[in-house]
Order: sequence, then structure tokens, then C-alpha cells
Amino acid sequence: MPTLAEQIGLARLKAVVARFYAQVRAHPRLAAPFARVQDWPEHLDHLSHFWWVSLGGARYLDYRFAVPAKHAAAGFTPALLDDWLALFAHTLAAELPPELAEPWLARAEKIGQSLRLMHELGHFAQAAPLPTATES
Repeated sequence: MPTLAEQIGLARLKAVVARFYAQVRAHPRLAAPFARVQDWPEHLDHLSHFWWVSLGGARYLDYRFAVPAKHAAAGFTPALLDDWLALFAHTLAAELPPELAEPWLARAEKIGQSLRLMHELGHFAQAAPLPTATES
């Protein structure tokens, strides 16, 4: 049986990720944590690879993910995570049929639960902030 990644397809997954992050960059609260991204094409490649692997696809990039550390350094809070998940749910529902959107959203929600728990346990307070575009 094909993985969810394979059912969605890499090209379609990349298109959903690109559309979602275009909306993130225009969002009144979500834009700020992502303003530090200097190379959006590269960032979208990494995000697409993350989702591809998270949904069962085989790795195709040699990239080590540090999801909690990067979210902590960007100043993500549980409230921002709620905004992110709501926008992601809307994007998935608009871009994919329910049989593909719902399990992808369920995976995102599980990741969100882990990030929220790490925040509650104080792990995010220990992360060093990433440099901003003007500091690098």
C-alpha cells in the first residue's frame, strides 16, 4: 500500500507547502516568526522534504531536521501554533480531497502536540534565538 506521501505525490505536496507558506507570510501573526527566513526557495525545499518524510516518503535530501529548536528560536508560542494549525487545516482542505487532507492534518496536529508539550515543559525557554536577517 502506498504511503500518504506517495498518494499525495511529491509535486502536489510541494505545491501545497508553497501555497501554505505564501499565506503564512501574509498572515498578521504568523509572518513575524518567518520573517527571518532569507532564502525562501531553499526553506520551501526543506519544508517539503520534511513533510514528504513525515508522511512516509523516502528521504531525498541530506538535511537534518531540528523542528523543536527552530520553532523555539523563532519565538513560536502555543497561540501561534494554534494559528498555524488553523491556517494549515484551511489550506489542506482547499487543496486536497478529504482522504488526503485529513491524515496530513492529523500528523501536523501530533507534531503540534509535541511542540506544545515541549513549550509547557520549558524546553523552548532554553533555546538560543536564531540570528535575524540583519545579524547574519
